[in-house]
Amino acid sequence: MLGAIAGDIIGSVHEFLGTKTKDFPLFVPESRFTDDTVLTVAVAECLLTGCSYVDRFHEYTRAYPGRCYGVGFWHWVNSGSRVPYNSWGNGSAMRVSPVGFAFEALEEVLTGRNSRSTSDGRRRISCSAGRIQAGNSDGDPKEIRLRSQPNSATDSSDIQVQ
Repeated sequence: MLGAIAGDIIGSVHEFLGTKTKDFPLFVPESRFTDDTVLTVAVAECLLTGCSYVDRFHEYTRAYPGRCYGVGFWHWVNSGSRVPYNSWGNGSAMRVSPVGFAFEALEEVLTGRNSRSTSDGRRRISCSAGRIQAGNSDGDPKEIRLRSQPNSATDSSDIQVQ
């Protein structure tokens, strides 16, 4: 999780610039945490306490406005809606790191709840969390690569959205 947060802060000044080099200072005065850090911490809290993802996402987003949330997500939070909003899940893979550490078995990772209502979003979540879990459990590079492929064990379109 610390790596995800550090990466978010480091990348915050490069996100919309299309930086193509690896030769840059990691932290500059303009570096800041974004929506990805806010929601990663919210996911971690939900996993640790069992609280509602919807409630925490709404609470954290309102507590940390102006962090580059997607327009659809921002409208969802401000509407107070409790149902999925047909997100493509582009940010979900960047916010799912706590899930990979919260469970020991891949099956537990894949059957976890998520707020994404498209199968692409569910696949992104599953793929990222599965890779983290594989690296955390046995670190087998072949298994991590397998879990990164479409139609692998992490390509579960049957994950339940709740």
